[in-house]
Amino acid sequence: MRSFLRALKFSWVYRTRLILSFLCALLVAAFWGANISSVGAVLTILADEKSLQDWVDERIQSLDKQSKAKEENRLRVQTILDRLEMDPHAVDRENQKRKKNKELADILGQQKEINRKLYWNQLLQMQVIRHLPTDRFETFLWIMIAVVIGVAVKGIFDFWQEMLVGSVINRTLRDIRNRLFRSLVHQDTKQLAESGTPEIMSRLTNDVEQLGSGMKTLYGRLVVEPLKALACLVAACLISWQLTLVFALLVPLAFLLLTKLSRMVRRAAKRLLERMSDLYQIIRETVDGIRVVKAYTMEPYERRRFRNASDDYARRAQQVTNIDALAGPAIEWLGVVALGAALTAGAYLVIRQQKSILGMNMRGDEPIGFTELLTLYTLLIAVADPVRKLSSVYTKIQAGAAASDRIFAIADKVPSVTSNADKPALPRHAKTIEFRNVSFAYSEGTEVPILNGVNLTVRAGETIALVGPNGCGKSTLLGLLPRFYDPDIGSVLVDGANIRSVNLRSLRKQVGVVTQQTVMFEDTIFNNIAYGKPGASREEVEQAARSAFAHEFIVALPESYQTIVGKGWKPSGGQEQRIALARAILRNPSILILDEFTSQIDPESEAKIHLAIQAFVKNRTTFLITHRLSNLEIADRIVVMDAGRIVAVGGHAALLQTCPLYARLYDTVGLVRSEAA
Repeated sequence: MRSFLRALKFSWVYRTRLILSFLCALLVAAFWGANISSVGAVLTILADEKSLQDWVDERIQSLDKQSKAKEENRLRVQTILDRLEMDPHAVDRENQKRKKNKELADILGQQKEINRKLYWNQLLQMQVIRHLPTDRFETFLWIMIAVVIGVAVKGIFDFWQEMLVGSVINRTLRDIRNRLFRSLVHQDTKQLAESGTPEIMSRLTNDVEQLGSGMKTLYGRLVVEPLKALACLVAACLISWQLTLVFALLVPLAFLLLTKLSRMVRRAAKRLLERMSDLYQIIRETVDGIRVVKAYTMEPYERRRFRNASDDYARRAQQVTNIDALAGPAIEWLGVVALGAALTAGAYLVIRQQKSILGMNMRGDEPIGFTELLTLYTLLIAVADPVRKLSSVYTKIQAGAAASDRIFAIADKVPSVTSNADKPALPRHAKTIEFRNVSFAYSEGTEVPILNGVNLTVRAGETIALVGPNGCGKSTLLGLLPRFYDPDIGSVLVDGANIRSVNLRSLRKQVGVVTQQTVMFEDTIFNNIAYGKPGASREEVEQAARSAFAHEFIVALPESYQTIVGKGWKPSGGQEQRIALARAILRNPSILILDEFTSQIDPESEAKIHLAIQAFVKNRTTFLITHRLSNLEIADRIVVMDAGRIVAVGGHAALLQTCPLYARLYDTVGLVRSEAA
């Protein structure tokens, strides 16, 4: 529950609304109790064949007689005590004094209770009853009108209570989502890869909604329903607190049952949320890899995989439903048992005209009446209804607690790559970039690291091409430069400064990245390009697009640069990469990383982009990963990598003579290009 309590702290900002909702809940409970209590007045009119004025007058006279009788008894006992005090030689004096003192205390207690009832009846007579008509039917009509108005007013406060709670929950969930997303975007890529996109999506959506359901139950039902029950319990205690206590004896048993069920729900809900993440994972893999699925005719397999996961989710959801469904009938049965016990005791008192059961005084000096018993029965039923509704409260709160555990498990992750906001800013790169004895593994304990003892020094303005077999560590090595992750061993230095010891934002502002997997945001083309330089002017954006040979196809679109990517227009792979290149050009970085940046561009566009790149890389330190011979021509040096190590560095001609791996790669690339031709 610790995580759930942390989530509740987010709603403390909106405590004014919560306080107002609590006040509305108090008024709802007050009107609920008053409306139910009106049953006593109706029964008095219908069953006793008396007007309310007659009933109250008789009640006041009866209570007044009882009060006088008690006063006479008190004076009698007090006189005996005075005599005992005056006679030190009285037989068994101390025991008699003790008995008489106890009797006097009982009389005073009973007298106080009678006087209390007398006061309230007189107040009722003066403030309410005397204003009602004496005709019984007219009185009944006025009571019904009052009940209808009371229900309407209760409904108004009920609406305000629900609305205020809803506004608090919606704002709180918004803040929690923002807090979680803020944590996510500041985590390093290694942590995000470990969590996985489907898992993150599940926690941002389904888990947050589950948490909201638990919070709404807590602030809503857990506040209103107990207050409604309390209002009726107070009214019932005014009739007979002893019989009401009989009804309340089973409350601890109900609490124990709910506690057991809530623990079961928490475990089941946690497993259910995990299965929802699995469903997201299957959907993402299938949609992202739909070409592979169709090419290999694996649609039946994917359908079975999703159906199995969906069936498992449905089974786990049914477990939560079954536990939740069990709570209602169980609490209702306990309520009937408690109600039956109280009613049986009350019926015994009415039918037998008794005042006590098993020696326990249940009604003071007068037996309970039939009308009062039915009113008490109605009030206890009104108590049972809110208690029954509370049966699902604990299960929903526990489900919310399970969701909060999963949410904060991600939100609390501390990124290994920190922003170093207090560190000095990195001046614009102008000297060297050095990878010094760098080793790195994505998972701890990996026997063969992705990078192993890499050493490389690059001069400012130099263009370095990285080649090698797939999986040899080329992209991983360049991922260390903008600190997507940090090396496990060794360091990366820019102009002699360890990039871990400088301000992270000042480093990344100098880096432009164009990758093979182009990322387009669902926004205008203008904003997608300006993503590299927020606040850029239209002229700057268009110039960057021209440099990337994207301007021509952009202006040919109906809405030009204001075209929405994804909804209004779906770009081809080559168009996406030219927009991404324009984004990097606009950023004007001192360090440029091009990772298979022309892999999806047609030959005609590639030739144009090749010219643009040749002009753009001047006076910039450029790293490019490529398998295309045309891109190798702009490189000052070529770095050959294999199995996480640098095996050779040099020019194209020298490497053909001295590096067998490079020669094989060259032959393979040349063969592919000749076949394509």
